[in-house]
Amino acid sequence: MIRKIKNKDIDKSRWDELIYNSSQSSVYALSGFLDTVCPNWEGLILNDYEAVFPLPIKQKLFFKYLVQPIFSQQYSIFSSRELSSYEKSLFIQEITLYKSIRLCLSMPYMDFCKERANYILDLSIPLSDIRSNYSINTVRNIKKSQTKNLQCRQLYDKEAAIEAFLSVDEKKRYSCYKKPIKKILEQVDFESYLVCDDSKEYAVAIFLKTKNRLYYLFPASTNEGRQKSAMFTLIDFVIQKYAGTQMILDFEGSEIEGVKDFYEGFGSEKCPYFYFERHSFPLICYFFKNG
Repeated sequence: MIRKIKNKDIDKSRWDELIYNSSQSSVYALSGFLDTVCPNWEGLILNDYEAVFPLPIKQKLFFKYLVQPIFSQQYSIFSSRELSSYEKSLFIQEITLYKSIRLCLSMPYMDFCKERANYILDLSIPLSDIRSNYSINTVRNIKKSQTKNLQCRQLYDKEAAIEAFLSVDEKKRYSCYKKPIKKILEQVDFESYLVCDDSKEYAVAIFLKTKNRLYYLFPASTNEGRQKSAMFTLIDFVIQKYAGTQMILDFEGSEIEGVKDFYEGFGSEKCPYFYFERHSFPLICYFFKNG
């Protein structure tokens, strides 16, 4: 039996335990992350927390609709066991009851999904083997940054990480998100790295972390940092740290050609996910597509 449960009635500890132990495990589905990016989210729960699906709900006027929240890439049906086709169909029936849907999914659960690309790097092999898959351009940029005497180090303090991140974000893309980023880092494990020399800071990346995955969620570089290839040094530093472990470096996805080239340059593999959008009625389609 599928139950739709309001946020306040979800057993968050059992929800998170399932997400952590599911083969589809994802930081985006953890309750603390969801509470930050979509406070009104609800959950579909199969039987006694055998499988779940997060419903990122927003509301306009009297209509509730589903929309992919900020900073989250994709959702899945998270389960403790292999689900039957029938059980999956129960989730899909509940999801498609909403008249307006904009969701990114790990699998094409619904028809007419548009494929998008994520990029992931398996870090379980030795460092030498990982580096052998670097592109010529990536190797060139790492060597270039080394000639600039750049150093990479880890930032352990949350406040210091956020301040450094915002300070190198010269385009101010994230300045209005300081509070939600801080709250996310309070709810989810993270690691942060800084590239600098003796006088300046050039690049910062904040990775969200689960037991076997690093999410490259908040990267920023100064203009000078981009010229010095600082982010190449940062990613290579993280790869050195985790090479030979069971970690996966999740670069997230991008439709921007240069960004995709950056991800692929480290030998990452394309891992598709799927965008689904549907608006049942023309009137609410106007409201939802513009909100």
